[in-house]
Amino acid sequence: MTAAAPAPPPPVVEREPWLQSLHPVYRLTFRWLFVAGTTLLAFHRSVRNVVEVTQAGSLGGYVWVVPIAGALAALGMARRHRTELPIHDRQTDVIVGSMGLVLALLLQAVLLQRYALYFYLLRLDLVAMWTFAVSASIALFGLRPVIRFGWVWLQLAMVFALPYYLTVIILGGTKVAAGIGTLCIAGVAVGIAVGRHARRGLLGSALGWAVGIVVIAAMAVFFPAAPLLSYQLVPALSAICIVGTALFLYARRGAEVHLLDRKIEPLAAKQVWAAMPVVFVVALGLSFVRLPTVGFAPTAYVPAMRYEVPADPLLPAAGWQIHDTRVYPWVSSMFGDDATLVRQKVVADVGDGKYDKFARPRTLMVDTLTTYRPFSLNVFPARMIYHVENIRLSGIRPVDLGYGVRADIFSAIDDKLLVTWDAIQWTWTNGEVAQRILVLAVDNHEDDAPFPAPTGALRPTLNSMFTVLFRGNSSTYDASPNRKDDALLTEFGHDLVRAQLEPLGVKP
Repeated sequence: MTAAAPAPPPPVVEREPWLQSLHPVYRLTFRWLFVAGTTLLAFHRSVRNVVEVTQAGSLGGYVWVVPIAGALAALGMARRHRTELPIHDRQTDVIVGSMGLVLALLLQAVLLQRYALYFYLLRLDLVAMWTFAVSASIALFGLRPVIRFGWVWLQLAMVFALPYYLTVIILGGTKVAAGIGTLCIAGVAVGIAVGRHARRGLLGSALGWAVGIVVIAAMAVFFPAAPLLSYQLVPALSAICIVGTALFLYARRGAEVHLLDRKIEPLAAKQVWAAMPVVFVVALGLSFVRLPTVGFAPTAYVPAMRYEVPADPLLPAAGWQIHDTRVYPWVSSMFGDDATLVRQKVVADVGDGKYDKFARPRTLMVDTLTTYRPFSLNVFPARMIYHVENIRLSGIRPVDLGYGVRADIFSAIDDKLLVTWDAIQWTWTNGEVAQRILVLAVDNHEDDAPFPAPTGALRPTLNSMFTVLFRGNSSTYDASPNRKDDALLTEFGHDLVRAQLEPLGVKP
């Protein structure tokens, strides 16, 4: 008799992590919610600012078209069958995703501050948001899936504001121009959504443009007073929805229609969860970065003022005469319908030894820009409407002009002409129309002294932006300004404000 062999111990069953045990659809949804949540955490200030900009009636409201169009384009691409093989080693994905997250942090914390003056024109914070979302997706989904949706990510990069603003300016700056600008986004999105091959994509994009143009024309005829945001959203989203749905139904005519019939593959690698803490830490750090502020004086609210657009010239200040007046209607392409720039050349009645050693009467230029889009004054700085290149600006010094009006004094040195301009600037509004007033003085007191000319030249401004990018703000900053005409400009500004507001019954 031999003893029976002992029974083998039961096999040890390794418990699979609960995230791994979830259905692929739930894991996919969880990862997308994590990306969306961390993006919102990191850029909550930017999102709130976009809401405020939209409520102010700015062209910046076009931003809302980009994510909606991107989602619809991604929905069209998601219906295409997956062809790449599953990847189990994701070290490359984590490395590339981490590098992108660091780049987003640098864009938001460093480069954004360099371009504080052009914050609303460039919206680099939204570029940083796009970079963060792409990088987080690489870390959580992998390079191959992100590349497979690469056209959608490129379309989402249209959140960069400068090309849109340039398009609207070239087209005239009207509501119709703003609508056509957003059609560029819609046309790309439709082409991506339906473009199973190049020919079908081009056809879809062309149909999207056709539908959008028809909608814009109908709005211009029947709803000319519709808000700017309506011209930006309605034609673009109508084009995407109508053309996308029509081509979807046409391709599946006679067949059973399913919204998503592609199989969702299981998660190939477990390292995906290890990237989540990295994404969260970077998002938490970005959440503490504040948006830049230029520090200009706040806009004065003067409800008693009644502006006319096109605007009438300002009344002369006491002791000064208007020698010449010129009107520049081309600023409407930047500041909206009927916006005007009025330049007045004013000369003092008598000279003053305090402001000229020979007691010669001083000459000043008063530029008044009037617009129905008050927020556009924040988007386009004053220097953008002048042909000035190779200049260095000083810091701003606030002054009080009375009557509740605060202004800023600064100087600009032109290293090419070897002259210095001193300027005082303030803005006031009655809630519907706003005016930005810029008074210029030059250190050359001769009759033919050069003043910056309003030309609307964008090239010098773009050159200055690239200079700041590669050489820093110090290349365009005057650290030790010699403000010779501060007293003159402050006195003139006070008298000019009084000349406008006293007839309206406004008290000092």
